[in-house]
Amino acid sequence: MAKILLSIPTSTMDFQKETHRYAFELVKASRTMPVDWAEKQSHIKEIRTSYQKEALRLRTNKKFN
Repeated sequence: MAKILLSIPTSTMDFQKETHRYAFELVKASRTMPVDWAEKQSHIKEIRTSYQKEALRLRTNKKFN
């Protein structure tokens, strides 16, 4: 049986990890407070900001490459 090597760019994988990390942190925080308060916590804001920056960078690269 032949093995198939799958090459996935690491930036995409990191991007997905950030998405999951944001979701899990938001769920964890929303267990003890309303979701809108949880979204205002500094560590969750940092995750969301880095996620949005990466999404914008990937979108820009697709447009111009």
